[in-house]
Amino acid sequence: MPDATSSSRRGDGHFPRDVTPEAVAPLIDRSLPGIAETMRSVAREVVPTAVLSRGVAGVTGRTFVVTLPGSAGGVRDGLAVVVPLLEHIAVQLRGGGHDGHDPSERGI
Repeated sequence: MPDATSSSRRGDGHFPRDVTPEAVAPLIDRSLPGIAETMRSVAREVVPTAVLSRGVAGVTGRTFVVTLPGSAGGVRDGLAVVVPLLEHIAVQLRGGGHDGHDPSERGI
C-alpha cells in the first residue's frame, strides 16, 4: 500500500459551498485524472448525474489522494474503482515499475 492513502468525501458537486476539488487540487503533486474520469464513468451507469462530480485524484509526495462523492452509493462506486488500483499505485510510489514488481522485493 502507499505510505498513506487519503480520501475526502463531499463537496465535489457544483454548488457554491462545494469547494473540495479546489482545496485538494493545489496539494496534488502529480494528477491522476484517469481515476476520477473512471469513477465518473462507472457511476454514470447507475446515476446519470454522476458526470457532475468534480472529484480529483493524484499523488502528494508518497500519498495517494482521492476525493469521493458525498453519497454512500457514490463512495461505494468510487471505491470499486480505486481499491483494485491501490497495490499497483503503492508499488509505483515505492519506485516499482509497470511490471508490478515491488522494488523492496529486489533489495532496492
